[in-house]
Amino acid sequence: MKLSTAILADKLKSKFGLQNKKALSDELHLEQVLFYDDGDEMQPDKIYIYTQKPGAAEMLVVPERTVLFCMGKVHTRNTENDGQVFQVIDETSPFTLLNEIQRIFDYYDRWEKRLQELTRQADNIQELLDESFRIFLNPIIVSSADYFVIGYSSVIDTREELSSLVDLDSVIQSSDEYQNGKRILNQRKKRGAYYLPEYITGARTLRVNLFENAQFIYQIMMVESLSRFKSYDGALLEYLSAYIQTALARLIDSRVEIGHRLDRILSDILSNPGRDNKSAEKWFSEFGWLATHRYFCVSLKVNSLDWANMTVRFICKHMESMLGKCGSCAFQYENNIAIFVNLTLMESGAEEVLEKMVSFLKDTFLKAGVSNEFTGFEQLDAYYRQAVTALDVGCRRKPYRWIYRFDEVALDYVLERSSSELPVRLVCSDRILKLQAYDEAHHTDYYHTLKTYVESQLNAVQTAKKLFIHRSTFLYRMEKIEELVKLDLNDYDTLLYVMMTFRILEQEEQK
Repeated sequence: MKLSTAILADKLKSKFGLQNKKALSDELHLEQVLFYDDGDEMQPDKIYIYTQKPGAAEMLVVPERTVLFCMGKVHTRNTENDGQVFQVIDETSPFTLLNEIQRIFDYYDRWEKRLQELTRQADNIQELLDESFRIFLNPIIVSSADYFVIGYSSVIDTREELSSLVDLDSVIQSSDEYQNGKRILNQRKKRGAYYLPEYITGARTLRVNLFENAQFIYQIMMVESLSRFKSYDGALLEYLSAYIQTALARLIDSRVEIGHRLDRILSDILSNPGRDNKSAEKWFSEFGWLATHRYFCVSLKVNSLDWANMTVRFICKHMESMLGKCGSCAFQYENNIAIFVNLTLMESGAEEVLEKMVSFLKDTFLKAGVSNEFTGFEQLDAYYRQAVTALDVGCRRKPYRWIYRFDEVALDYVLERSSSELPVRLVCSDRILKLQAYDEAHHTDYYHTLKTYVESQLNAVQTAKKLFIHRSTFLYRMEKIEELVKLDLNDYDTLLYVMMTFRILEQEEQK
């Protein structure tokens, strides 16, 4: 790996006395250390060590982009276009200096080698970030354009004071986007490493933007939380960013076989719901998914910004990693993320699996619709629609929830469908509407009394308690209701119709 004069000076200053007249460069261009002999031609991007021979008075000219370490007093030319010259002012062996410089090269070469290995082999960027912690001694966070955290240094999990760095609420709250949209827009256009001051984000940060086809897609952020930044950290973070971008591209393009193959099979089945899928059982068996296994489907709603910045692909990979790649398959479908979970292979129940998802959903502001459990592959598309319906109806009925199960919203769905062709009040029981109108005209409370009675499963004592009235008062009201609307609640169909009417009218009130 190539080094910079700033890295060399910083690493050597604790062991050697050095003097130099030119500003240090952060550019990573130095690639080799050599001894210089009189008459040699110095090459750019090389480091030379020179000990002047007794009686020599020749002035050395150091080419641009070359570094020279002088042992003792050496005359060198110092102009703007000349290279960097370090004067070693203490008594030391040139061999000791060469060995130390080579150790610095070796240190960064080992880092480079590990980055290359991890970029080729790893199925996430976690190890890349952890391997780089020893270089920077500060945590690094990689996020998408919409603040979804793709990966971060493991040290954050070991230090409570660092937890806010990956907490989505804290990230968004401290984001300059919510204080100055124009400024953040300009920052997202920046190339190369740049700093954001402490007053914006709570701690000074060093950032590198990643682009794809000139579009800002990811950001690498290092936070000055455990040690002070070095002047050359920006150059090293840019160097690391190239590996991170390569790794992210690889993770997107070469998904694990089971995830890649299964998502295509499932997506094809969902896209052709009327097609005969007799061969599906054979396809799935190749991945250990059998018709006798227990399954359920999850639907996640993702906004347009997520799609534009490819966050969806990382959500899919994260879900498979979190739930288990052999027992789950997550993929993009329509405007959602579809996740099929094989409970048999995971050896767990649906509740246990959903519990794993809750924290992630909260952190990313995602909501999930969940189908009923099923076996077999004949109605995969129907169970996917169940999950989508659960998400749609649930978000409208109870927006404060994170997970919506179809069996919890099924009644609301049925009632919505029942009133989709006729106006709502034309679907409802005319007798209940008449009771409601009577209350409005006479300032009575018969509608609420009957509703409470039905909700109490026709229990007169429980109804009176809920209404805070005497039982005789309740019975009197029921007599008046009977006179007004003539309802036989002992008839199952009548009772069911009344219950549905109350629920439909309740939904209308909520709108």
